[in-house]
Amino acid sequence: MRNSGLRDVLPAVTAAALLIAGCDSTGGSTRTAASTAGQPAAGSSTGSPSPSATAAADPRYLVKRIHTGSKPCATLGAAGSVWVADINDFTVKRLDPRTGRVLATIRTAAGPCGMAFGAGSVWVEDYTGSAVTRIDVRTNRTSTIAVGSSPYDVTFAAGAAWVTNYSDGTVTRIDAATNRTRTIKVSPSPVGIAAAGGALWVCDAGSRQLTRIDATTGRARTVEFDGAPNWTAADSDTVWIGDQGAGQIIRLDAHTGRIVRRIAVGPTPNDGDVLDGAVWFPDKGGALYRLDQRTDAVTGPFPIPAGNPFVVSGYDHRLWIADYAGTDTLVVDPALLPSG
Repeated sequence: MRNSGLRDVLPAVTAAALLIAGCDSTGGSTRTAASTAGQPAAGSSTGSPSPSATAAADPRYLVKRIHTGSKPCATLGAAGSVWVADINDFTVKRLDPRTGRVLATIRTAAGPCGMAFGAGSVWVEDYTGSAVTRIDVRTNRTSTIAVGSSPYDVTFAAGAAWVTNYSDGTVTRIDAATNRTRTIKVSPSPVGIAAAGGALWVCDAGSRQLTRIDATTGRARTVEFDGAPNWTAADSDTVWIGDQGAGQIIRLDAHTGRIVRRIAVGPTPNDGDVLDGAVWFPDKGGALYRLDQRTDAVTGPFPIPAGNPFVVSGYDHRLWIADYAGTDTLVVDPALLPSG
């Protein structure tokens, strides 16, 4: 997903889920506060102000607000569209990135949040449904694949979707050619996952463990981290891992597993992404940070008028941000951000 701090926000989600019987990425995938009973946490559910109430306060770099459901949980730019998962409505909305118009509303299993793109499909982890919804980007048709308990984040690499299962301490590998699954044991409560350097990097803030899974063999091993790994951004060689306990982003060499640098940001970095030479992390408190992709030099915080900017996805030179405490997807133009 990029899921981003889902765990302390799900009280509202679970109430809705009980009525029916509803969680990264990041884009290449796919994006935590203190856990409540193993539920994904993204922040408070007080709701964000309506667009009319905030129009005067919106900064000029916020170029668009799009109403995308009752609780947008994650965004993903892929296949000529922007996709927004709504964890309460059990839908994914497909948007035109030029106009923001909703092109399609696609039903999923219960509790959709984190998304990834690969093999002509958008893969959506369904937290409450313990499933992944696979959306064919040509037809918008779906199929449902059972995975582990409480899937939390998803990414795509080496011909497969990889899903963290928060409640049973596993990662499910879904073969894109067959939809067959394989279960890999990792840490007790895995959350964010990213693909880089021929491996999957699995974060577990609760147990303070980072696990590396070889993308070819599926073998897992623990990597020394010394922190509480949570949400991620990645390119082919590097993983940037948010540590909400320390208010830091940890730069990790994806080929060696070595920590290169610790970068101070806001107190609770959520789920990030890489776009146009920069690494972008939203903060649960309502801000955005930019890290230079090469040097990790930080600019920001840039205020984001959202109750909880949960997941950011970079696409088409814009940042698409799900407000998990509201109803909108926010669109930021990085070119309009202040330079300092």
